[in-house]
Amino acid sequence: MRKVRNMMELLERVESSYIPAFKTMLMDVEAALTEAQDVRLHLMPLKCRLEDIERVEFSEVKPFLLPLLHVVCLIWVTSKHYNMPVRIVVLLQEICNLLIEQALVYLSPEDLLKGDMEESLGKVRMVLGILNTFKEAFEERREKLHTYYEPGQEVREWDFNSTMVFVRLDTFLKRLEMVEDLLATALDLMKLEKIEFSGIKGKTLGQQVLDMYEEFQEAYKLFSERTYDCLDLTNMDFEQDAFGFQQKVEDIDRRLGTVFIQAFDDASDLEHAFKLLDMFGSLLERPVIAADAADKYSVLISMFSRALDHARLIYSRHIQTELKLGSPPVHKNMPPVAGALCWARELRARIQVPFDHFRRIPHLCVSVPAKLLYDHLDSFSLINLIFFLWYQEKLYADWSQTVSEKSQYNLTQPLIRRDPETKLVTVNFDPQLVLVLREVSYLSGSRLGAIPPPAAEIYSSKESYRQLAANLELMVNRYNKVLKTVLEWGKGLTEGAQELSPAALKKSSQSSHFLPGVWDHISMVMDDVHDLEQRIQKAKNNVEEIQTIVGSWASPIFVRRDCKTESLLSLEDCQDRLERRYSLVRESGQRIHLLVKENQSLLLADPASDIWKAYVDYVDEIVLDGFFTAIECSLKYLLENTDPKAGLAPLFEVQLDLVIPDLIFQPSLDPGTNDGFYNMVEGLLHDIYRISSLVPRLAEHSGFLHYQVRGCGAPSCWWQ
Repeated sequence: MRKVRNMMELLERVESSYIPAFKTMLMDVEAALTEAQDVRLHLMPLKCRLEDIERVEFSEVKPFLLPLLHVVCLIWVTSKHYNMPVRIVVLLQEICNLLIEQALVYLSPEDLLKGDMEESLGKVRMVLGILNTFKEAFEERREKLHTYYEPGQEVREWDFNSTMVFVRLDTFLKRLEMVEDLLATALDLMKLEKIEFSGIKGKTLGQQVLDMYEEFQEAYKLFSERTYDCLDLTNMDFEQDAFGFQQKVEDIDRRLGTVFIQAFDDASDLEHAFKLLDMFGSLLERPVIAADAADKYSVLISMFSRALDHARLIYSRHIQTELKLGSPPVHKNMPPVAGALCWARELRARIQVPFDHFRRIPHLCVSVPAKLLYDHLDSFSLINLIFFLWYQEKLYADWSQTVSEKSQYNLTQPLIRRDPETKLVTVNFDPQLVLVLREVSYLSGSRLGAIPPPAAEIYSSKESYRQLAANLELMVNRYNKVLKTVLEWGKGLTEGAQELSPAALKKSSQSSHFLPGVWDHISMVMDDVHDLEQRIQKAKNNVEEIQTIVGSWASPIFVRRDCKTESLLSLEDCQDRLERRYSLVRESGQRIHLLVKENQSLLLADPASDIWKAYVDYVDEIVLDGFFTAIECSLKYLLENTDPKAGLAPLFEVQLDLVIPDLIFQPSLDPGTNDGFYNMVEGLLHDIYRISSLVPRLAEHSGFLHYQVRGCGAPSCWWQ
């Protein structure tokens, strides 16, 4: 600058003719420098705001828009050289261009119509929201521009037309709205794949909708095959394709409206009608379909009116039945009060559910006269008042007044009762107490009012009552099992044990639920009953084992050789088979005596008592029957295999030898011969009968040492 002034001084000294031109140029340069410095000073804060917008994802730009316009307003007010409409319009246009470029990067136009529709639609709507927010923020700052001026300072408004600023942005928004409408329409029509109809026409209507869906897929496929940029404002091919797609969609909408009307007419009740509405969903908001469906909303109101009338009829019948029976009819296994309230809630649901569906139809009041709708809503409010402000509160109030007295009375009753005839005992946990617990369980979450203190106190101890009742039931079942399963001989033998120390049961029958020490008493009695039941069961198991043991004897001692039907009786190994059977019987006898002795300990019996002798006689009969069966089995085998009518192979073999001058049978058939056939058969019979002498007699008081009264060599032995 000093050189310029030195040059000016030089020109003045020489009185050059260029002095006026040079002075003018110098003044212009100084003015331009001042202007440039002013512009730079005021635009520097704007640079930071623009860099913030470029740095973040476009979806996060919205918070930066208002601060950006705030800086623009400050530039307009404070700058001496940049507060001209032409300059501020250009600045705002450049900001719009920046936002458009950032939006294009965010949207990726080449994949916008090829990717996931829902994701793409979300991005488009977000960009539309941000850009429209910028326009709204501009208008807001324009209206509040006067607030940036000091009092007394001249206010200069933005009097230029906003279209000058948003000329390119508006065109971009229009294209975005076209893409949004395209994607929204595609998402709506994608629902056609999942629409299913019921009723007589369901299959036919479903096929029609499926055909429409395939037509839509074919039409939309065009966009995924195109390579153009759908957001390029100079590209008109997209607009032509979108126009053709929209015409196809309008045709599908008209056909869908017809299908909806047919499906609605085929719906049998409100539930199916609202399911149809839910299936179509946002499709019913499409203008063409909405125009076709508008007339059906009045039919829907009529169906709702009939539902209200039916609800009134059900309520009237319910009240009449309640007056006739004295209590409200309820569902199976439901307590009376909770059941009645549950019935009321179910009846309300029959009306509330369709009513809620009505409230979810935003365009209903446009299609139906408002007065018709409000009249039915008033009817619903009246029914709601009757059901819940009177019926429910009355039920709850009546129950609250009586539950305390009933609870206190039942808690003072005995724990156990005995039948005087059968001697069986039962748990006396009164059903009224169970009913109170069930009622409180259902009503505690109903918010109808406070639970009466006695009922609440009982419910707070529900776990204790449950354990008490469970333990008592277990004890009673065990005790009754003993009474029912013990035979006549055992009733006398265990009579003292069955009484469980009569004082204990008597105390149980006089004990109430709140008696101090009741838990200790119940535990003591339960232990006694459990011990008795275990001992009786073990004794029964021992008797069953004895029966199993004697049952194992029931097989023939002597059989044919190799158990073949054509073979003779195996005489060679008779002695071995006999010894094995005798050994089995002796060991079994020892086991039987041990089991009987164990039962004496289990039953706490006195060996000298008559009842114990009767019990031993009972077991003795079991063993005696076992011997009878065992001997009978062996004898029956011999008889069956020697019966000439049976047609079996011979069991014994007798040879006829020629001993000159006589014919001799081997073995001899003479009855008096020692080693003859008759002697051999009598020996076999003797061996069979002898097994009964191998076990000492259980009933020692009978006077017999074993189960064979007297031995003999023939089958005509006497038995006891």
